[in-house]
Amino acid sequence: MADVRKPIQKRSIEKKQKILTAGFDLFCEKGYYKTNTIEIAKRAEVSTGAVYSYFKDKKEIYIEAFESYLDSLSDCLLKELGKISPFDLSYFVDDWIAAYLKIYASSGRALAQLRMMIIDDEDVNHHFSASENTYFSKIIEILEKNGITHNEIREKIFACCVLIDTLRQENSIFSHNELDFNAFREQIKNAIMALLSN
Repeated sequence: MADVRKPIQKRSIEKKQKILTAGFDLFCEKGYYKTNTIEIAKRAEVSTGAVYSYFKDKKEIYIEAFESYLDSLSDCLLKELGKISPFDLSYFVDDWIAAYLKIYASSGRALAQLRMMIIDDEDVNHHFSASENTYFSKIIEILEKNGITHNEIREKIFACCVLIDTLRQENSIFSHNELDFNAFREQIKNAIMALLSN
């Protein structure tokens, strides 16, 4: 098989993006294992040969498509968090929760699909663990720039992210009828404040 190529011309860049978009949509709809490159090519309206001229295999499409998707979401979130001035930890946590809920509101299927692949595939696991570490580092950078430093800050940020994502899941996926969402949100905020204040 020939080496995959990096597109330079606008038309080639657009073709590669169509493949990534088609792959991402199919992976979210059907899952990784029920999607094949023939279907991706058909959805992208390109030949199967064109798919293999840009990607060595389906997994490479998966990783690049999901990385692009998550990068766009985290870039939006970090941009929102970088705007907070003057810095106040309580406002920061409120904005972090609000921005995360808004930006990730419709990402349930994509995130569920990614979690399954992280469990199933070691390459995907390593790749997205590294991406997540970059996201944590950027949150830590914002906090440290504003005087919030702690021992075990990375572990605390990870715990905060887990709490906020649990809130997102309740808001967009689960919706337990007996649960007062606003009270739950306040408890999550208080837990994050406690983590970042000690």
